[in-house]
Amino acid sequence: MKHERNVEGLRQNAQKKRQEAIKRTDAGIQQLLKEKRSVNFKSVAEVAGVSTAWLYKEPEIKARIERLREQGSSSKKKAPPKQRASDASKDAIIKTLKDRCAKLDAEIKGLREQIEVVYGQIMEIEVLKQQVEQIKAENWKLKEEVEKYRISTLSSDRSKIQYKVASLINRKTANLSDDDR
Repeated sequence: MKHERNVEGLRQNAQKKRQEAIKRTDAGIQQLLKEKRSVNFKSVAEVAGVSTAWLYKEPEIKARIERLREQGSSSKKKAPPKQRASDASKDAIIKTLKDRCAKLDAEIKGLREQIEVVYGQIMEIEVLKQQVEQIKAENWKLKEEVEKYRISTLSSDRSKIQYKVASLINRKTANLSDDDR
């Protein structure tokens, strides 16, 4: 004996799930159209919460998505190209850029002049350093000469002092000898 299985409940449940998926897909397509987003299998699957494989498997939904996708791509082709900037706005941009360039040129010129001044000051400092070195050398020579002069003066002063002392001694001795007589 063979038992027949009662699968009617399973069929009804599957049909109910399919109808819910179709409703979600229809709502998803409507949402995409309302938001003016592109309608394709991937975007519909994301919005409706179904798989792309299921969308391809359902012939009515597949045909509808393909039709909407074609309409969307043809309407994109018919859309007017982006407006180009008007001549007035281009002129305003050009004027702004020219003004900015002129300002930067003036700033560069000022900075170059400052650099020239600084280079001049550096050159003056170098000349002053050389003069200081020359003065130091000259000062050293003068100190040596002063020291030599001082030494020579001291020795000549000693000779003079010795001469005076000797002459005083000689006088005293001469005076003493005069008294002895």
